[in-house]
Amino acid sequence: MIVDRTHREWILGSAAVALASTVAYLVYALVSVNGARGGSAMGLVFGFAGTGLIVFECLLGLRKKYPASPLGRVKTWLKAHIWLGLLSFLLILFHTGFGWGKGVSFLLMMLFVAITVSGVVGLALQNWLPKRMTELVQKETIYEQIPAVIDHLRLEADERVEFVTAGIGIEEAPDETVLRAGGKKYYFDAGQFKSAMEKIEAERRKRRGSPQIVVEDGAVAALRAHYLKEIRPYLAPKPEREGRRLFQTPQAVAAYFDRLRTILPPEAHEVLLDLEAIVEERRQLGIQVRLHHWLHGWLLVHLPLSMAFLVLTLVHAVVSLIY
Repeated sequence: MIVDRTHREWILGSAAVALASTVAYLVYALVSVNGARGGSAMGLVFGFAGTGLIVFECLLGLRKKYPASPLGRVKTWLKAHIWLGLLSFLLILFHTGFGWGKGVSFLLMMLFVAITVSGVVGLALQNWLPKRMTELVQKETIYEQIPAVIDHLRLEADERVEFVTAGIGIEEAPDETVLRAGGKKYYFDAGQFKSAMEKIEAERRKRRGSPQIVVEDGAVAALRAHYLKEIRPYLAPKPEREGRRLFQTPQAVAAYFDRLRTILPPEAHEVLLDLEAIVEERRQLGIQVRLHHWLHGWLLVHLPLSMAFLVLTLVHAVVSLIY
């Protein structure tokens, strides 16, 4: 979630409660003969308040499963999750008297620190990565559609190369009965496309039967070798490390195709220009995937730790009340 001016009320409200709690804690700690303790009346007040906020924090996942629920908007819950989560950490510190305890208490505090740090890191990533993605990825697409887009780029690259080399020994044709739009697949009767598919197949046979752009045999062999060994493997869903290193920056992509232009005659340069655009788009899709994993990967730490912390907190509360 992006932190903007709409968070102002939650920030001010949480800060006011934090300030009042701090004043109450300082008075309580100063007048207590034995110092601040979790088992004292005031310590229990802080403990119950902090635990209540923790339970509320864990309800966010349940709230997301029912977006049409009348219990407030999901965005409102997210804002509350951020600022009340930070407030709960302060209240629990007041509950423990800033002590770490031992045994289960120590484990709880370690988990709470890890959860809070992971949440702050996640919030920072959510505010920074979208801006960074806009800078690095000019051709951003729907994340779920990236595999289909990569397949399309590979088929398009095959087609462009075949204009110079004719067949490249790889038979891979798209499913002409499927139209993808808006992240969904729409299926049509292939008979509706019979005429168009016949024309497409005729063009494909013509292109693979003989070069449409005639260059000398050495140039054909060079293009085919570079394409099959380096370019096409990079257009796979998961390219090898060598390909990622070869095309890791826009400058590297441009330099690679500049070298190819010195090898191939001017007649093939238009094909190289198209291939360069395809490889650059594939590079940007790789960045989008990587940033997407960063943007959501922190949850793999935050959520399991939160569930474990909630369970241990309830156990700690029950045991403390009994004994």
